[in-house]
Amino acid sequence: MTVKVTGEPKPVISWTKDGRSVSQGGKYEIFEEHGSAHLEIYDSDVSDSGVYKCTATNSAGSVTSSCTVTIKESLKSAKVMETKAELTEQTVKKDIVHQEVQSFTEIKASQTKVTFTEGQAVTLKANIPGASDVKWILNGVELANSADYRHGISGNDHTLTIRNVRLRDSGILTCEAKTEQGLIKCQFDTKISEKRSDAPKFLEQPRSQNVNEGQDIIFSCEITGDPTPEIEWLKDNSLSVTSNMKLSRSKNVYKLEIQNATLEDSGKYTVKAKNQFGQCSATASLNVLTLVEEPMKMIVVEKSSYDAGLAGGYTALHMASSMQEAAFSSSSMAQVKLQSMSAASMTSMTSETMVAMSSSSMMEMSSRSHVVGSSIKSISRVPPKIESAPQDISIESGKVLTVACAFTGDPVPSVEWSHSGRILSNKERGRFQIETTEDVTTLIISGIKENDAGAYTLRLSNELGSDSATVNVSIRSM
Repeated sequence: MTVKVTGEPKPVISWTKDGRSVSQGGKYEIFEEHGSAHLEIYDSDVSDSGVYKCTATNSAGSVTSSCTVTIKESLKSAKVMETKAELTEQTVKKDIVHQEVQSFTEIKASQTKVTFTEGQAVTLKANIPGASDVKWILNGVELANSADYRHGISGNDHTLTIRNVRLRDSGILTCEAKTEQGLIKCQFDTKISEKRSDAPKFLEQPRSQNVNEGQDIIFSCEITGDPTPEIEWLKDNSLSVTSNMKLSRSKNVYKLEIQNATLEDSGKYTVKAKNQFGQCSATASLNVLTLVEEPMKMIVVEKSSYDAGLAGGYTALHMASSMQEAAFSSSSMAQVKLQSMSAASMTSMTSETMVAMSSSSMMEMSSRSHVVGSSIKSISRVPPKIESAPQDISIESGKVLTVACAFTGDPVPSVEWSHSGRILSNKERGRFQIETTEDVTTLIISGIKENDAGAYTLRLSNELGSDSATVNVSIRSM
């Protein structure tokens, strides 16, 4: 008896007769060559009749082929008919996107259990030498040769190809053929499992960001799917990965990192995920803000010819200029100093301007300034302006919503967030939190709910004016 066996890693072969192990020695010779397992019986007699099984086992599973051998008393010298069975081991691999065509071959009068997935293309083979009048029968009903059930023959191999396996194909599938030795039935006990549908989906979506020019940015998202989905990043709906961009993955977390961001990096970034069962996508905005120098703010004081006519004392204001980090070594706002001086001390001063600066270069400028008027000059002031606000936002319920807006204004404007006309405040206990610095205000809502959907309005105001912006938020169900 010869059984052709394939599998990776190489399977271990074992033989049994009527449930008892058959080992090398005596009238049995067992060996393997050219990818086939062989069992030879010498000087066979009636006692050698029975069901012989060949089992192939490796780490991925096992499969069994069996053959019924009958030796009649009147044919003591009859030779054992050689049978062949070709088995293709089924290995489930989660990362395979395309459908596999699986083949199973069996010659015997008993059954072999096989499992397929709905929608697969499957080929069953029966190697029957000298066969005639071959029929394929499913649950007692003969299957005619058709586009759905294609019959085939190649040498001693008789095949049945099912183009699209369906649940109705479950049951006993038999290849029945006539031979000189009698009727041989090769039976397959088929089980059809429902087609698995595990399309990609987001556990966490990338968030929109407002950053300063030169900063590093990371868009991060978590996506599941089986098989593992293919991931694609787009900028403004086109494939554009530049030299300062880096893509990475850790398990289900995918990241797009942008180093040393420039104004050209501003735009909408979309991540797409797809596998054979579906696809999903999410978009986040990036707004890169330019670092702008603030104008120098100085107060100039002149020693007036009307010193004697002043009843009170002179007041000298020492004020620092505020410059961005791009212009000076320090980005912090220079401190404003107010110092009162007596009339006597003022008369002893020269007519040079008294201006206190936060850097040595500004002190040098101060020493060269001269009196140009008889009164204190007014400080340059700016009404509020919202420089950057995110686009409308769509977010899953239960997630954390973050809405950040950059602004300018001098004096620093007051900040007010409202939702559908109701003013929000940090004093309220709950899921709302407002964080505000000199130029950025951020609204954070934890565990967002469906009733949190709607319009969120930011209003800025100071003594010179006001400005406002609205972001619409929609909630998606999990």
